[in-house]
Amino acid sequence: MAASVAVVGAGSVGGFFAAQARQAGNQVTLCVRTGFDKLIVETGGEEIAVDASVHTDPAEVGVHDWVLLAVKAHQTAATANWLEALCGPSTVVVVLQNGVEHRERVEPLAQGAEVLPAVVRYGGEAIEPGRVRHYTYGVLTVPEGESGRRLGELFEGSAAQVKLTESFDQEAWSKLVTNVAANAIPAITLQRFPVFRRPEVAALAEALMMECIALAGAAGTHVPAELARSEVERLAGLPDHVGSSMLYDRLAGRSLEYDALNGAVVRIGERHGVPAPLNRAMVALLAAISEGSGR
Repeated sequence: MAASVAVVGAGSVGGFFAAQARQAGNQVTLCVRTGFDKLIVETGGEEIAVDASVHTDPAEVGVHDWVLLAVKAHQTAATANWLEALCGPSTVVVVLQNGVEHRERVEPLAQGAEVLPAVVRYGGEAIEPGRVRHYTYGVLTVPEGESGRRLGELFEGSAAQVKLTESFDQEAWSKLVTNVAANAIPAITLQRFPVFRRPEVAALAEALMMECIALAGAAGTHVPAELARSEVERLAGLPDHVGSSMLYDRLAGRSLEYDALNGAVVRIGERHGVPAPLNRAMVALLAAISEGSGR
């Protein structure tokens, strides 16, 4: 039976997973700040026109079975009116955001609906409002359980994958390890992932990741130290045209999601008495860039 799926934030991540939810036969509603006529997703050498309604006013929508919350972490508070309109007692809010603080950010706004955190593995960019270009991946990793299983069923028959894990905290921290370098360094240098082929940049990236790994351990989650080196090598080996979401936001003049990434490392480090000077330096630079973005 088809479900009703609302996607709050139809940028790159939201647009891709909205297209996959519709491909799987569900009814899709797009909840956006800037309106557009039709969502187009470029993927696999073709353009997919997504059959979904587009809304800019929460008063135009009602309660849905699923809400895919796909705005950047620092934009979560601005979705309060959307969540109030979309959430009912049986709604599941899937948080498609970076970081390790999914529930803390969203549960106060979810009107008592279940909040399901997700680790997103996805590569792509929003070209303009209503047009998304997908490059690589399309995987959501969520905690093992009934809602996670149902989310997998929601996307059956589409190109999106849903993986269930009994070690969600480790998955989320491992993604954060990658993101403290993979997002921050391209955004600061205004370069795509080939920047990690520079030895001095690779060394900085690995050091940033090692700080995050130390913090994961202090917070009670084991992340293997070898992940830092392997992730730097993986980033350096990605195609020349691929960059990070924070880079794309900077190029578009948007505010940056640094607080949920490098900022989280600094905050958690302060709570556990573990210093993170390199991530603190990234926060200082990214905050200055973000405040100068104008929107």
